Amino acid sequence: MKHFFSRNDAFFSFSVYFILLYLVGLYYHYHNRMFMILEIQSSFIEIYQMRIQGLMD
Repeated sequence: MKHFFSRNDAFFSFSVYFILLYLVGLYYHYHNRMFMILEIQSSFIEIYQMRIQGLMD
Protein backbone atom coordinates (compact mmCIF):
# COMPACT_ATOMS: atom_id res chain seq x y z
CA MET A 1 0.00 0.00 0.00
CA LYS A 2 2.86 2.40 0.76
CA HIS A 3 4.37 1.83 -2.70
CA PHE A 4 1.09 2.77 -4.37
CA PHE A 5 1.06 6.21 -2.78
CA SER A 6 4.74 6.86 -3.36
CA ARG A 7 4.41 6.40 -7.15
CA ASN A 8 1.41 8.73 -7.49
CA ASP A 9 2.33 11.19 -4.79
CA ALA A 10 3.02 14.13 -7.12
CA PHE A 11 -0.22 13.66 -9.05
CA PHE A 12 -2.19 13.50 -5.81
CA SER A 13 -0.48 16.63 -4.46
CA PHE A 14 -1.17 18.65 -7.61
CA SER A 15 -4.77 17.44 -7.70
CA VAL A 16 -5.38 18.47 -4.11
CA TYR A 17 -3.63 21.80 -4.72
CA PHE A 18 -5.82 22.64 -7.73
CA ILE A 19 -8.98 21.52 -5.95
CA LEU A 20 -8.15 23.75 -3.00
CA LEU A 21 -7.40 26.68 -5.29
CA TYR A 22 -10.72 26.14 -7.06
CA LEU A 23 -12.63 26.01 -3.77
CA VAL A 24 -10.94 29.16 -2.45
CA GLY A 25 -11.72 30.96 -5.71
CA LEU A 26 -15.31 29.79 -5.57
CA TYR A 27 -15.63 30.98 -1.97
CA TYR A 28 -14.29 34.45 -2.79
CA HIS A 29 -16.51 34.69 -5.88
CA TYR A 30 -19.69 34.03 -3.87
CA HIS A 31 -18.42 36.09 -0.93
CA ASN A 32 -17.90 39.14 -3.18
CA ARG A 33 -21.21 38.52 -4.94
CA MET A 34 -23.06 38.38 -1.61
CA PHE A 35 -21.55 41.68 -0.47
CA MET A 36 -22.36 43.28 -3.82
CA ILE A 37 -26.01 42.21 -3.41
CA LEU A 38 -26.07 43.57 0.14
CA GLU A 39 -24.59 46.86 -1.05
CA ILE A 40 -27.23 47.18 -3.79
CA GLN A 41 -29.99 46.43 -1.27
CA SER A 42 -28.69 49.04 1.14
CA SER A 43 -28.52 51.56 -1.72
CA PHE A 44 -32.18 50.87 -2.54
CA ILE A 45 -33.10 51.30 1.11
CA GLU A 46 -31.32 54.67 1.21
CA ILE A 47 -33.08 55.78 -1.98
CA TYR A 48 -36.48 54.84 -0.54
CA GLN A 49 -35.68 56.61 2.72
CA MET A 50 -34.76 59.78 0.82
CA ARG A 51 -38.00 59.62 -1.21
CA ILE A 52 -40.09 59.07 1.92
CA GLN A 53 -38.29 61.95 3.62
CA GLY A 54 -38.99 64.09 0.54
CA LEU A 55 -42.69 63.22 0.68
CA MET A 56 -42.86 64.08 4.36
CA ASP A 57 -41.28 67.50 3.85
